[in-house]
Parts: sequence; structure tokens; C-alpha cells
Amino acid sequence: MQLHARGHFGTPPSPSAHVRVPIHTPRYAGWGLLLGLALLGLGLYWYGNALPHTRINQQGSNHISNYQRLPFQLLANSLSGHQLYLRRTAAPLSVCSRSASPMASSSLGTIPSSALKESYSIWAMPRGKLGDQLRGEIAHLAQRHGGPSFPPHVTVLGDIERPREEAQALMKELAAEVKKYRINFVDVTRGTFFYQCVFLLVAKDEGTMAAAAAARSVYGMTTPPYMPHLSLLYADLDDAEKAKVVEYVTARLYGESSGYDTLLVETGYEVGSLALWYTPTGDETTKSWCLVEEYPLS
Repeated sequence: MQLHARGHFGTPPSPSAHVRVPIHTPRYAGWGLLLGLALLGLGLYWYGNALPHTRINQQGSNHISNYQRLPFQLLANSLSGHQLYLRRTAAPLSVCSRSASPMASSSLGTIPSSALKESYSIWAMPRGKLGDQLRGEIAHLAQRHGGPSFPPHVTVLGDIERPREEAQALMKELAAEVKKYRINFVDVTRGTFFYQCVFLLVAKDEGTMAAAAAARSVYGMTTPPYMPHLSLLYADLDDAEKAKVVEYVTARLYGESSGYDTLLVETGYEVGSLALWYTPTGDETTKSWCLVEEYPLS
């Protein structure tokens, strides 16, 4: 009779029971990991210092300052330092204080307040990703051509020369009358004066034209025929230079070679509110511009 060895619980022992299998760990694995982390840190440091930070001085000319380190948060958001700079400088310049004098609440810089005439504008502004993209494009063109930065908007009515309280009261009346509508882009084109140098032409759809007509009726103003548009560049350029800018912007927004950050995917935007802005006549720097209030549409 053949006998078999049994385990503690009456089962045959495994062939590998009580046999230690050596685990071979690379001697320098820990050092390799530390070296990899060090190289990654150096790469991030170089990335942050190799991107130029551009600023526009008070005279409006462009200067390239020393390279500045960027926070690692930018990498997580997949935004370059230059993109962040453009969006930041193109954001609304300020929000008007609640004081009765908008002149006192605006950042006039070197512009004497006596040279400015109190005036307001009604804007329909894009939001979200489209608003961010257009802010960046406006700031990019301002830097490239020495113009001012400003928030993206379609002017519903401008040159409102009324006291602030009266302009606000009429805005409430207008917002109650205008229904929500959509703005649709047509193409990039050029105008004939500073504030319409290069812009996105907007379709004269029913909602867009109705909002403009209602604003003129409420404020009792007569204006030239309304041409809705979203300005991309404020500048005094000759026709040849404007044509080059139009070609350049069209390629960035709609061209086959446009990058992920510049390709304009949206064909327009929904307007759910109108904004009243203080935009005094005589300030082409836009430094005195400020947001008074926003009014939801019905």
C-alpha cells in the first residue's frame, strides 16, 4: 500500500508549499523614479519661464517684458500663459460704482475728465466659451495693431447722452419689452472708422432688428440705419491694412489652418440679457468704460 503525505487539514501538500520564491526588485528603481520626477519638474519650470508675458503700457504701445513663471494650474487647464494674458486684459475693464458720478468711478488714467462727455451704450454680450474666445481674439488683435482691448459685444444702441439714473430707468422698461433672441454671425469684414475697423458682421434677423428698434423707441432716438456687428479691432488703419487684417482674422477663425484655440465653431449666441455700459464720448482708449448693470430679458 502506497502512503501519501497529508497537510494539516488532510489535503495533499502543494508542490510549492513552504517554498520561498525570490522577488527580484531592480536595485535602482527608486532612484529612477526620483530622476523622472526631477526631469518633469525641470520641464514644467522651463515651460513656465519660456512663455513671454506681454503688457500694454499707458501710452498704448506694446512692450515685451521679461519672461515670467506661470502657475502650474495653467497646465491643468490646457491654457498657455499668453492665452491667459489675452483673456485677462480683454475682460470688462471695471464695474461702475453705485455713486451718482460715473466719472469718479472710472479709471481715466491720463485722460482729463473734462475731455469726456457722459454717454452710455446698450450691449448684447456673448457668454461662456464663445465669450472667452472672442475676448482672446480682440486682445490678440489689440496687441498686434496697438489698439485698445474691450469686451466682446454687439451694440444695440450707442451714444445715449442721458443722466445715469434716467438711462437705468429706461433700461428696465426696454428689458421688459424685448424678448430673448439669437445673434447670428455672417462673416469678417471692415468698416470706415475707428470703432468699426474690423468686425464680425451680424445677420439682420427679426429678433436682432426688433431689439434695436425697441431701444430707439424707448430712448426716443433717431439713428442711421442699424448695422449689427461685433467689433474685433478698434484702430485707425488705411484700407490696405484693414484688408490684410480681415484676411488674417478670417484665416484664424474660419481657415483650414486655424488652430484649436482660434477656430470659431459657434455661429452666434443667444441673448438673454442686455447690459448698460458707461462709454463716454472722447475716450478711444476705453479706460473709462465700465459696466453699469445687466437686465434680464423677458
